[in-house]
Amino acid sequence: MLRSSLAALLAAGVGLATDPAPPPRPVTPAEQLKRLVKESEEIDATFMKELRADRTDEGAIRANEKHRRALGDWSEKALRLVRAHPESPETFGVIAAYLDWSSVNLPELLGVLRKHHFANPDLGRLFMGLVQDRKDGPAFVEEVADEHPLPAVRGEAALALGWFAKWRLMQDGEERFGFRGTLPEADRKRWEARGEKYLTLAAEKYPDGEARGRGAGKVGPAARAELVGLKNLSRLRVGREAPELAGEDLDGKPLKLSDHRGKVTVVVFWASWCGPCMKDVPHEKKLAERLKERPFTLVGVNGDDDPADGKAAAEKAGMPWRSLKGCADGPGGPLTRAWNVHSWPTVYVLDAAGVIRFVDTRGEDLDRAVDGLLKEMEKD
Repeated sequence: MLRSSLAALLAAGVGLATDPAPPPRPVTPAEQLKRLVKESEEIDATFMKELRADRTDEGAIRANEKHRRALGDWSEKALRLVRAHPESPETFGVIAAYLDWSSVNLPELLGVLRKHHFANPDLGRLFMGLVQDRKDGPAFVEEVADEHPLPAVRGEAALALGWFAKWRLMQDGEERFGFRGTLPEADRKRWEARGEKYLTLAAEKYPDGEARGRGAGKVGPAARAELVGLKNLSRLRVGREAPELAGEDLDGKPLKLSDHRGKVTVVVFWASWCGPCMKDVPHEKKLAERLKERPFTLVGVNGDDDPADGKAAAEKAGMPWRSLKGCADGPGGPLTRAWNVHSWPTVYVLDAAGVIRFVDTRGEDLDRAVDGLLKEMEKD
């Protein structure tokens, strides 16, 4: 009976297969843009994973080349989507991801931001990169500082502009970062005035905004610390008396650099996340041990986001010297801003009068520098 019924159904042309699946839903532009941002994050994550997996020079070259090709392919897709959907809210995230690694097509992308995303409250994440562009980026950030509808974003823009003016002055005479030669006096004054203008504006008018880009915390304290750093530029040079460093150490006890006048003093800005910093510790310990009966001291300034991490690292490494936790709000904290620290470790060697005699001297060169200053003291 069952076979005859089946035959009858087939003869009648009645199929037993299920209905065909509906066609897939088209992917919306917003979904494509979101996926593109996710893809950029995955490219960066893969790059870091490969760097950690093979730490040889050859491994780093391979990882960088693969990363470069992946980002090149990604950028072509990104530009196509941005051009096709410039007004989409999700386009901002794609532009931000693009500008994280490249300034190619910057004028075009700034035009999209200006026309469609100028009021975005997340513009601040772009400022520290944009202010380092030679022309178009700083001009855009100036527009934001003057015209953005949100005071917090205007404050971030002013802080970034002031920070870069100070940073440019720090490169005076340095053949690096694309800048060469010594600034003419007129240019130095122009950069000083620009830095003071924007940092003062950020500190006084927008103190409660969030500071992103370099360090953390509020715009007001960050801008005030950068202003101190701007004024300290001429003092943080060989032959000048070092500015004060004061605050709490990693145990919460008061510590001042000036308390060590009369001793040759090494100031080290370090952090537990800084590989070269921690690699220097054994040598610094030997130096401190060798000179423990001499007029010598070492003062650290820790740059960990959480001072507890710095304290744990100091205890594990057996550091016998004290460290300030003036960088409690990260590597962009008030002491690092005031001393214009941009690389880790940063080392200053001071003589007994508190005058800077050497900068970024490490290893055996540090030993020779300290021993020479101690001999000067004995001779005097």
